[in-house]
Amino acid sequence: MSSFVRAGTFRIATGLAVILFGIAGAGLLAGSAGPAAAQSTANNHYLCYTATATGFKIPSGVQLVPETSTTAITPIFGPAAYHCNPTLKIVPGAKYPIVDPTWHYLCFTIKATQPSVTTAMNNQFGTAQLVTKNPNAFCVPSWKSLTGPPNKKPTTPKGANHYTCYPVSYATSSNHYVPPSPIMVQDEFAKAPVTVKVGAPQELCVPTEKILPSGLVYKINNPNLYYVCFAVSKTPIKSPVYDENQFGTGPVTIKTTRWLCLPSTP
Repeated sequence: MSSFVRAGTFRIATGLAVILFGIAGAGLLAGSAGPAAAQSTANNHYLCYTATATGFKIPSGVQLVPETSTTAITPIFGPAAYHCNPTLKIVPGAKYPIVDPTWHYLCFTIKATQPSVTTAMNNQFGTAQLVTKNPNAFCVPSWKSLTGPPNKKPTTPKGANHYTCYPVSYATSSNHYVPPSPIMVQDEFAKAPVTVKVGAPQELCVPTEKILPSGLVYKINNPNLYYVCFAVSKTPIKSPVYDENQFGTGPVTIKTTRWLCLPSTP
C-alpha cells in the first residue's frame, strides 16, 4: 500500500506493484488507448528530447485526472515540447530491452495549479521521496515514423497510459537515487549503445485519465505505472520525425536529449 500526501487532501493509491530492482523485462508501462482498453504489461524505458511540432490541435476544455488527484483539472495547453522514444538500457550485470518499440510519446506544455504531493517512488535506482510542483507537461501516447506520417488506425498505440508530468525535487531528508555506472542506452536514433551520465530526478509522470469535451473518457489502464525522469547527457538524434496521436499528425523537430525516464512504482 502506498499513500500520496497533499495539503488538505489525501488519496490512497493501492495495488500490487512490480518493483524493478534487477529484473530485466518486467512489465511496467501500461495505459489506455480508449475507454475499454485492457491492461498491458509493456515496460519500456524512455529517452525524451526537447522538440517542436506542427499539425497538432488540442480541443478546448480537455480535463485531466492524475492518479494522485481526487479531482479533474482543466489545464491550459501549450505547444508540443518533448518527444520520447523507447530505449534499451544497459547497466552492469543487467540489460533492459525495449518491450514494445511502437510506443512513443509526444508531450505538450500545460499550465495548471495543484497541491504539492510528496510520495515515495521505487525504481532500479532505489527509493526516494519526491515533492512535486505544479504540472508542466502532458504526454500523449503516439505512433512515430522516421519517413513520413504514420497513418495508423486507431491514432493511438493500444495499451499506453496518458501521463501528467510534474517538476520534482527531493524531499527534506530523503534518500537519493543512486544510478549505477556505467549506464548505456540505445534508441532508434543511435546505431549502437552510448554511455550516458545520469543526473538528478527532474520530472514525475503520473498515470492520468483524460476526458475530452465530447465526454469520451480515456481511463487509466494501470494506476501503478509511473515514470521518474532523470537529467541525462546528450545522445544521438535524428530530425525530423513524424508523430500521430489523438490530437493530430505532423512533423516533429528533435532538438536535444533531456531525460532518461525509468518505470517506477509508488
